[in-house]
Amino acid sequence: MIDILTAFSDTLCELILENNLTAETLSKAVNIDRSVIYRYQRKNSVPSLLNAVKIADYFNCSLEYLFGRTATNPQILFKSLPPFSEQFKKLLNENNLTRYKLCIATQFAEQSVDDWYHGKRIPSMQNISELAKFFNCSLDYIVGRE
Repeated sequence: MIDILTAFSDTLCELILENNLTAETLSKAVNIDRSVIYRYQRKNSVPSLLNAVKIADYFNCSLEYLFGRTATNPQILFKSLPPFSEQFKKLLNENNLTRYKLCIATQFAEQSVDDWYHGKRIPSMQNISELAKFFNCSLDYIVGRE
């Protein structure tokens, strides 16, 4: 199993180094507080979906690459991030799956799944990673970037 915290931090540090950046310059470029970038680098925090997408967009990389799920970065243009609830409903429909069946299969709390479905909350990157494994697709597909 991939430790998304370590994989994200390692990839972020590599990207910063390869692009001759500092945490401060990245912070300003993506409008994420410098202290948050430092927490990511020190493996103290996994970014929210919105922050992960800001960073991925800045480096023109996939979430798959950013979170260490693939060693190569595909050279494609990613779509703007749609509301998570829209993509979540699409995934359920494509897989002929109800929210209840998803809860049973994944052990996600029904309230969490309902909140995602109704757009009240966005899942954590850990939960998005679990959804990608369950649906056997990329992180970028789960969130609607590809």
